[in-house]
Amino acid sequence: PDDVVRAVVEKRVNPTKKRASPVFYSTDATTGQRRLGLSLVPTNDRPLLIVGNHQLFGQDLGMIISQLLEDRNIVARGLAHPTVAEGLLRGEQEVRTQRRRYEFGEDVRFEGDLFQMFGAVKVSPRNFFRLLQTNQTSLLFPGGVKEALHGKGDDYKLFWPEKTDFVRIAARFNATIVPLSAIGAADSADIVADANELLNLPFGIGENLANFSKSTVSARFDAKDDDETFIPPLAVPKPFPARHYFLFGRSFDTTLLDPNNKDECQRIYRGVKNEVEEGIDALLSARKDDPFALDGVKRSSYQRLFGKDPPTFPLSSLPKSRSSL
Repeated sequence: PDDVVRAVVEKRVNPTKKRASPVFYSTDATTGQRRLGLSLVPTNDRPLLIVGNHQLFGQDLGMIISQLLEDRNIVARGLAHPTVAEGLLRGEQEVRTQRRRYEFGEDVRFEGDLFQMFGAVKVSPRNFFRLLQTNQTSLLFPGGVKEALHGKGDDYKLFWPEKTDFVRIAARFNATIVPLSAIGAADSADIVADANELLNLPFGIGENLANFSKSTVSARFDAKDDDETFIPPLAVPKPFPARHYFLFGRSFDTTLLDPNNKDECQRIYRGVKNEVEEGIDALLSARKDDPFALDGVKRSSYQRLFGKDPPTFPLSSLPKSRSSL
């Protein structure tokens, strides 16, 4: 319900946005030129598939989904890891509970998981197929837990599979694929020990973690459960998070793409991946021109003094997309 969504954004997302001061950009599909805001994110009568890099712990999901709602009235439904999806039914019940509390003026605590409350579904070929078939907007992170729970030195690296499944399914429904590049989360925490280090802990601790990981259901239907390491790194949040930047890249139209043409699907897959990587590199470079990027104290002081987020780097610092369609 719209009223519940607005209240969830106010109570759960806005405090995070205030601390992270996120900045959003979009890209002209024809010229590759960038623009501040989401006005260039395509909306049409075809399904939309947003494909991006997964940030550390997926802590930016609320910001992405709420901004799409607020700026473009786009309802993006995430495809959640099976372990997260175990709570989806509880999340649906929570939404109904929140609506009752809201309608009857009760204390609205909004304790449910944000991803669930914004309509996430379990990642599976069937659910992915169904979302596009019903002309909905989907939010997909091919790198999965390997990106969301990445180790030391793997900040903003992509760990995508070689298979082009999401491109082929998108082509079946003439979906528009929009690459999404995001940075900020990895600079907001210090990883004390990553999965490899935790697995080597003595006194049976590492062994218990390994057994837990093996028992976790894999997000990929064609992978064994023990092929995926589901062990969160031990991380300490910094007092102030880094500024978060989001770049919606040059979109890919699959209307004329034959889903049975493996070579063409591979070409589009590489194009989407390259656009995400290019966007990450562009944001990392451009934020050097933002004096508030990594200085949370300075950002907070500016907000208290002027009552708004501080300015960011000039648009000229963000080069246009070089991807060829």
